[in-house]
Amino acid sequence: MTDLQTVLCVEGDDTVRMLLCEELQSAGYRVLEADNARTALSLVRSERPELVICDAALPKRSGIELLEAVGADAEIAGIPFIVLTSGQAPIDPTLLPSLAPEDCLDKPVELDQLLARVAARIRRRRGESPSRPGGQFLLRQQLQARLERARQQGQPLRLALLKLDSFLALSMRLLPQELQQLLQALHGRLQPLAEQEQVYAWSDGCWAFVEQPHLAETDFDQLQQRFSVALGSISLNYTCSILRLQLDWPQAEQHRLEAAALLEACALHLNFQSAGNPRRLLHIRPGDYAAMRAARYAEHNLAQVVQNDELELLFQPRVELKSGRIIGAEALLRWPGAAIGGLSPGFFMPAAERMGLASELDRWVIGQILGAVRQLAERQQDFILSFNLSAQSLDADVPAFLLQTLQTQVQLAANIEVEVTETSMANLTPAVERGVAALKSLGVRLAVDDFGVGYASLSYLKRLRAEVIKIDRSFVTDLPHRGIDTQIVQGLVGLAQALGCVVVAEGVETRQQADTLSELGCHSAQGYFFYRPMALPELLQLLRVA
Repeated sequence: MTDLQTVLCVEGDDTVRMLLCEELQSAGYRVLEADNARTALSLVRSERPELVICDAALPKRSGIELLEAVGADAEIAGIPFIVLTSGQAPIDPTLLPSLAPEDCLDKPVELDQLLARVAARIRRRRGESPSRPGGQFLLRQQLQARLERARQQGQPLRLALLKLDSFLALSMRLLPQELQQLLQALHGRLQPLAEQEQVYAWSDGCWAFVEQPHLAETDFDQLQQRFSVALGSISLNYTCSILRLQLDWPQAEQHRLEAAALLEACALHLNFQSAGNPRRLLHIRPGDYAAMRAARYAEHNLAQVVQNDELELLFQPRVELKSGRIIGAEALLRWPGAAIGGLSPGFFMPAAERMGLASELDRWVIGQILGAVRQLAERQQDFILSFNLSAQSLDADVPAFLLQTLQTQVQLAANIEVEVTETSMANLTPAVERGVAALKSLGVRLAVDDFGVGYASLSYLKRLRAEVIKIDRSFVTDLPHRGIDTQIVQGLVGLAQALGCVVVAEGVETRQQADTLSELGCHSAQGYFFYRPMALPELLQLLRVA
C-alpha cells in the first residue's frame, strides 16, 4: 500500500477485537477500535475511516443500528461496512441497500477472507475496479438456491470448489485491473467444466460450480498445473486447489446439512487441507463428513464454549509395564456438551489454533492441571501428570505462564510433565527454548509426543534434553504381527535409551501388545487395555484402592 488506509474495528469482545486489530495492523492498515456503537459513531465522524468492520451484535446498540446511523448522516454515509454476524441470525442484505451480500461474514471469521474483503471493499470505494469481474461470476446465493432445489428433489450431481492458492498475497500485490485480468483468465478455464458454463463466486479466492456430466478425471488434473497469465509487461504464475464431491442426497451425512451449511463445510475443508500445501485435488469420502461437520461446529461455537467454561479434562492412567503399577496419567481435553456429540481435541484444537484460542485453552488446562496434580500427589508422591502444549502455545507465552504459576507451588513441578509434539519441535525459537529450560530447572519433565511420525531431528532432542519419548500409537497397533513395526519400536527404544529417555507407548489395546512392548524394553504404556480416560474423582479412587 502506498498510503496508510484507516480501518475502524467495532467489536464488543475484547479478545476478538484484539485479534482483528493485530491482523489488520500486520496487513499495513492504520487501525482504530471501539467496543460500542456510540464510541464508533464518534470515531467515524472525527476520523472518517476508509472502512468499518462491525459486529452485528454490539452491546446496547446493534451494529446494524450503527450502520443505519452512519447512512443517515450525509457527510459520512459513503463509508462502507463489513458486518460480522453470529451465523445463527443472518442479515437479510435486501433490508440494507448499502450492504452487499459479500460484506456480511459469519463469525468466527476466516482472517484471510476478511483481509481480502477489506482490500476489495476499499478499492471499490476509491472508484477502482472491483476484484470480481462484473457479469461473469454468479453469486453464492444463486448456488445455494441451485443446490437446495437439488437436495429437496433428490437430484444427484457433482460439485467442485476451487481455491486460488495464495489469493490474499496476489490481491495485495496486483493492481485492480491486473487482478481482474487474472480472475477473467481463471473464469475462462472453469467455464467449460461447469453446468451451463455457470461459475459461482463463493468467497474471495474461492469459486464453485456444478460439474457438467461425464467429465473425466484428466479434466481436473489439468487444473493442478502451474498456470501463467500475461499482465501487461509481466507474466504471473498461479496455482489452484480443488475439492470435488458427489452429492447423493439420500445419504444421511449430506441430507442432514442444508445446502449453505454443506458448502461452508466443504469450503473450510478445502482451505484447511490446502493451507501451506498448494495444488491439492481433494475428494470427499463418506467418513470426511463427520470431520467437516465437527470443524464447522467448532468454528461457530468454540469461542463461546471457552468463555462459558464448558470443556472438561479426563485422565488416562499410565502403567509401568514390568509391575503393572499406575505411575501417572495423561490429561485429555474434551468438549462433552457439543450438540453434535462429544468432541476430542483432534476435532476442535485445529479450530482453536486458527482462531487464536489455543493459548487460552492451554492456560485453562494448566489451571485445572495444578489443582488435579495437588490431589494426585497427596495420594501417590511420585505420581506424574502429563499434558500437551500446542505448537501455537509454545510460540506464545504459555511456558512463561506455567513458570510463573509454579513459582508459588514449586513442590508440584516434579509431578508435572509437559508434552510437545515432535513436529512442533522443528519450529522452536530461542525464547521457547529458554522457557522450556526454565521449567526444567524447576523439575518439570519434558516429553516428546507422537515420536517417530514428525519431522524433528535428533539435534532438537539434544537441545531440549527431553526426559520422555512417547511412541505413537500407529507403531503399536499391529504389534507383534507386523515385523516392520516391531523393528521400528525396537529402534526407537534403543535410541531413547541412548539419550537417557524413558519410553512410553500410547494406544495399547491388547495383552500381546503390552507383552511385546515390555520385551522390547519399553518402560510404561497407556491405552484401553489398561484403563480408559476417566474423571478425576474416579482416578483418585483408583489410586486409593491400588
